[in-house]
Amino acid sequence: MFLRLLKSSLLRRPKAMVLTLVSIVLGASVATAFLGLSGELSHKMALELRKYGANILVEPTAAGLAGTGYLREDDLPKIKSVFWKYNITGFAPFLHGIAEFGAPGGTGRGVVTGTWFAKRLEIPGEMPTTQGVRAIAPWWQVTGRYPQSPDEAVIGAALARRLKTGVGGEVTATRQGKTARFRVVGVVTTGGYEEEQLFAPLASVQELLAAPGKVSRVLVSALTVPMDDFGRRDPATMSRRDYEKWYCTAYVTSVAKNVEEAMLGSRATPVWQIAGAEGTLLRRLGATMVLLTMLALGGAAVAVSSALTAAMAERRSEIALMKAMGADRRQVALLFLGETALLGTVGGFAGFFAGGALASFVSRQVFAAGVVSPAWLFPVALSSALLVALSGAAGPLRQALRVEPAQGLKG
Repeated sequence: MFLRLLKSSLLRRPKAMVLTLVSIVLGASVATAFLGLSGELSHKMALELRKYGANILVEPTAAGLAGTGYLREDDLPKIKSVFWKYNITGFAPFLHGIAEFGAPGGTGRGVVTGTWFAKRLEIPGEMPTTQGVRAIAPWWQVTGRYPQSPDEAVIGAALARRLKTGVGGEVTATRQGKTARFRVVGVVTTGGYEEEQLFAPLASVQELLAAPGKVSRVLVSALTVPMDDFGRRDPATMSRRDYEKWYCTAYVTSVAKNVEEAMLGSRATPVWQIAGAEGTLLRRLGATMVLLTMLALGGAAVAVSSALTAAMAERRSEIALMKAMGADRRQVALLFLGETALLGTVGGFAGFFAGGALASFVSRQVFAAGVVSPAWLFPVALSSALLVALSGAAGPLRQALRVEPAQGLKG
């Protein structure tokens, strides 16, 4: 009997039921899309932010390696074998030295820097990767190209102006009686201190500076989670349990600790100007997505309430007749809640698939890459749809329970 009444009630008012169902589907789909995008957007945004600079700086300790003040180049592959190796998107070593530069157009003193530009790194048991400045600093604007042989170099724009040279020119670098000649194949513009340097392959600069197998510092780019109060704690003051939790959370501080352990005689510290800004941006992005989800669900609940309120005005005589024939408040409420729950369930199923399609569309438009809604979003979509349906039905249900049989039948 109850099922027949439920079926009859739904079929007699198709317009109101369709409008209610559409409102539920829209609310569930938008909530599913936003929640599905929230985690994916944070990940993709973190990847995008990695293009604007490394967030970990590795330098020698005060004494450095055996008192030399350098790091070992041989230790660099260990960075991609630490606990958080999959979060490390790239790194680049640097070896700095002051040299006297000479070019056909002028002379001057400046910094010569050896680095990896795009070095293929093969580690046993791991997938090969390409490391260097092209991985951690894609924002460098290079007119020309990067060096591909030991005698090629790129020169900073400011230094190029001082030496009156450019792409195709030659620059000699002299340091303590040793001279190296480089052919300029690119001019780099960054708007920073890099424009005052000459960048050449690491091995060539090591030979010039008489520092074989050594580097001055390493810049590491890693995907991290936003810092919180726990992540800012000093690990030396933590209990063993807290330390394990901190170490196994991808804070920039814990990833830096990983790298520091891998590099002998090193001190790894976060670049807080970058890491702090990233954390703030990602937290605000997450909060924005949650707020938009709540607004979408609230708007859908209001739409459901409006549709059911309009339908309720047409059902006063029906409700009055039910009460006159002996139906109590519980039975009337059960009928209306049954209708609402059924619409919410159908809307949840439809909203999950519609939300997945919407999330994929937004991701493709913004990041040129699709996104697949995780399975855990299905119960979220279903719960959201039921929440919207039942919240929207609360007001109309109270009106139904207040209907008096005599007044309803007379009207």
